[in-house]
Amino acid sequence: MILIINSGSSSIKFRLYDIQDKNKPKDILEGLAERIGVDGFWSFKYDSTKHEFNDKLPNHKVALKLILDKLIEMKIIENYNDIEGVGFRVVHGGTVSSSSLISDDIYSSIVDSTKLAPLHNPGALVAIDAVKAIMPDAKLVASFDTAFHQTIPKENFLYTTPIEWYENHGVRKYGFHGISYQYILKNLSTILKKDCRKVNAIVCHLGNGASMAVIKEGLSFDTTMGLTPLAGLMMGTRSGDIDPSIIEYMSKELKKDVVEITTMLNKNSGLKGISKISSDMRDVREAFYGGNQNAKIAIHKYTTIVADFMVKYANYLNGEIDAIVFTAGIGENSDFIRTQVLDRVNILGLELDEKLNAYSNDYEDYKLISTNKSKSKVYAIKTNEELMICLDTISKIYLRSTK
Repeated sequence: MILIINSGSSSIKFRLYDIQDKNKPKDILEGLAERIGVDGFWSFKYDSTKHEFNDKLPNHKVALKLILDKLIEMKIIENYNDIEGVGFRVVHGGTVSSSSLISDDIYSSIVDSTKLAPLHNPGALVAIDAVKAIMPDAKLVASFDTAFHQTIPKENFLYTTPIEWYENHGVRKYGFHGISYQYILKNLSTILKKDCRKVNAIVCHLGNGASMAVIKEGLSFDTTMGLTPLAGLMMGTRSGDIDPSIIEYMSKELKKDVVEITTMLNKNSGLKGISKISSDMRDVREAFYGGNQNAKIAIHKYTTIVADFMVKYANYLNGEIDAIVFTAGIGENSDFIRTQVLDRVNILGLELDEKLNAYSNDYEDYKLISTNKSKSKVYAIKTNEELMICLDTISKIYLRSTK
């Protein structure tokens, strides 16, 4: 079996896969431990039943051991050795260009990248340390959200700042959501019956955190997020791109330091900040239908920014677009947002099929939502980052074992 862990500073999301068929891992269970270090609560869903526990969780090691021991008690696994590999989602890997077995060098890269992802990488590190202590024989693999974007050309990842900032301090565009983009590319290659290395696509990963990427001949060519996930699109609570002078100006106006202003841009901006209603698109959409002017402005700005990047990325591909993909929570499920976005991209000759696009969560994996007249195919595709991490982990474990 393979265990997948997505860990925060006070939480652990986990998923267990049976890998008897290594090409088609079987999803066994998924769960969440939260309020680690405070009091603790954890649960998992197995065989259509949700199991909930109120154990104290003083740290990640205790939480993981409780989870694993419960799986043994319920005979889901016989012992720790049933779990041959553990795959970790790591937000920032710096310039590491692929998922990797966690060697001393890779561990050091995660540590070094913590200054670029101070809210995310520490959680991954404590989980890695906990698994090492509990299951010393398991093979550990890190899947990086930044790795997929390491193919972006230098002229696209550099900022127009002093070059020394990049050379001496690593200031550049890194991009995120790479595990999701990797899964979408793999799936899209199968859907289109086209070699991954030949796929040209524009992918809109629209969730509470949102980004877009242009994939050119199977490689990331550009993406909207930057040094951090704050850049690019308007999001649930993040501002996306703004005039950087606003930070200094508002620091003086509000008498707050740069860190406090940046926190406001991360946590109180975007949909939440403009609408004054919510960071959840469903709430803002409801207010939009109710005639709320702030909600109308928020959705107009949100969809216009996505449309503008779509046009820019189409230009990168010289209009030779195999597919435009909507994915993640909003992209997969909101026919309303997909329509609003494509209504603002008249220049690309895209045409939605209203019936195919109509909201429905009954599609298992993907659905074509464009008409035959559309110049490019448009899809809604469900992403699956955990499965992608599982496949990466299998690949790294078995490639290594055959050497």
